[in-house]
Amino acid sequence: MTELLTTLLAVVKLTVLILGGIVALLAYRAYVRTRIDGLQYFSIGFVIITVGTFLVGFLHHIVGISVTAGMLLESLIICSGFLVMIYALYGY
Repeated sequence: MTELLTTLLAVVKLTVLILGGIVALLAYRAYVRTRIDGLQYFSIGFVIITVGTFLVGFLHHIVGISVTAGMLLESLIICSGFLVMIYALYGY
């Protein structure tokens, strides 16, 4: 059962990486088309959240960091990504 859950988690993390990358790419394309600086920062924030979430899963399963340390690191990365996105939406 543990192997099944680990496999499912890997598939979901990879799906998050792909979908987050698509959203970030679409936001960046919108920035290139419109030159609205907020969209550039919005895409950067989304990249931070997406890559950070994937990276924490990698660190936990491959490197072996604890669940608590992984959750803390993931929360810090998500907070920083949201801060960049808030700056994008309200900074301009």
